[in-house]
Amino acid sequence: MATTIVPSNLIVTITESYSLNGVDYGNTMNKTYESNGQVSQRVMSIASKDAEGTTWTDILALTTVDGQGQVVKTDYKYFRITNLDTVNTLYLRTYNGIDYVAFEVSPASSLLLMDAGYDATLTTTIVTLSDISKISGQSSSTTEAIDVEFVMVTV
Repeated sequence: MATTIVPSNLIVTITESYSLNGVDYGNTMNKTYESNGQVSQRVMSIASKDAEGTTWTDILALTTVDGQGQVVKTDYKYFRITNLDTVNTLYLRTYNGIDYVAFEVSPASSLLLMDAGYDATLTTTIVTLSDISKISGQSSSTTEAIDVEFVMVTV
């Protein structure tokens, strides 16, 4: 298939700036992900938590084919999710087919999944991001949904 898409680099820049008692702290970090040809970006609503805490909103599936709401997991490069709510926490969980790894994303905060793996205490091995098959979210509130924005970049 002929395409007009020219893969390009994703450059992520994180700048920390902090001053305490007149002393400046912080740093700037740049990371480049080369030759990426796909990006998914979306703002979506995440359902409120039910009384049992079992209601989860699927955000993204990582599978073997591109499709509606899913990307090829072996092409994964970068994922950022931002909790757009100013009051409620986003409960975020990843699933690798066996174990769930959960994160809390505070109001007006972001979580980046930038590298090849993270340590999960539920397993005896490191869970790599290419192992993730699903990313889901839940509002900390039992009455209010929250909005999130995510960006997923793949090869």
